[in-house]
Parts: sequence; C-alpha cells; structure tokens
Amino acid sequence: MLKALLALIRDDAYRTPQDLAEALAVPTPLVEQMLAQLVDNGYLAVSEACADGCSSCSLAQACAARPGDGLRFWTLTAKGGNACL
Repeated sequence: MLKALLALIRDDAYRTPQDLAEALAVPTPLVEQMLAQLVDNGYLAVSEACADGCSSCSLAQACAARPGDGLRFWTLTAKGGNACL
C-alpha cells in the first residue's frame, strides 16, 4: 500500500490526505501515518505552503486550498522515485 501511495503522489503531489485516503479506500488517519513514515524514511519530502495565501502562489490554479490552511505538498525523493519503479 505504501507503493500505491507513492504512485498517487508521483502522479499528483497536490492532493490532500483525505483525497489520498479516498483513492486508497482507507481511513485518513492511516494515510497520515503512512505519509509520516515515508517522510521519516526518506521516500518523500514535505514542504509547508500557503502561509501567506494564494495571491502570489504559482500553483493557485491547481490548488483548492484556502489561505491559511497550512497545506502540505509532498514530493518524491530519489529513493521514493526508485521505489515506484
């Protein structure tokens, strides 16, 4: 299931944990635990975004977040990319 989560993030890094949970048909808290494990083990990198709102964000058109939500974006590290092969 971790590989499936990595593949979902590889295909679209701008999904919420709720979206990912729905795609995997598992509870959101489980996805959040899996994301934390993947970050801790070096498969994903996470960055906080949207602290200042969407007006200056280049991703605003692709994002459904509301300003101030503390949206997180995950990206595959090289290790994560290799795990998806």
